[in-house]
Amino acid sequence: MQNNAIIEFTLIYNRHKEPLFNYALKVVKSKMFAEDIVHDVFLKLYDNLARIRDRARVEAWIFTTARNEIFSHYRKKINKYDQDFSLCGEQQSRENFTDNFEQRELIDVIESELNIMDPAQSEVFYLKEYSGLSYKEIAQIMDITEDLVKSRIFKVRQKLKKVLTNLEKDLS
Repeated sequence: MQNNAIIEFTLIYNRHKEPLFNYALKVVKSKMFAEDIVHDVFLKLYDNLARIRDRARVEAWIFTTARNEIFSHYRKKINKYDQDFSLCGEQQSRENFTDNFEQRELIDVIESELNIMDPAQSEVFYLKEYSGLSYKEIAQIMDITEDLVKSRIFKVRQKLKKVLTNLEKDLS
């Protein structure tokens, strides 16, 4: 790889590593697995960067590759990663314990609702909320229209709003 290509790869990596990791983590729910996905995606990008003609589509290529990596992994090794390693090694201080516990409960409620929703809806939500992608970018990644992306996100938000409102009423 030439110097310009290495610089370009580094810039792409620095710009997209965090949103890609957040997306992968929300989908696979394992830090270790999400790190593996990000690593594999950027290795593939490094090998294929010269072949990507439209540099404006690099972000879509990255997220599409990550999506394919996740699906491929689950097809091949569905039983290998059945534990959630996301909390492994993390410790919480006593003063933050209550806040973290309440936040974790809220996240668990949202996650459980996302898990029972249509996977196409929850994936669009993950791409929008956790990766910060635009509607257009999500449409490219998922090979659907922008209007369908907007519709799915709206429906997910409405369902979550209803669940959280009902939960708040139950707690009052």
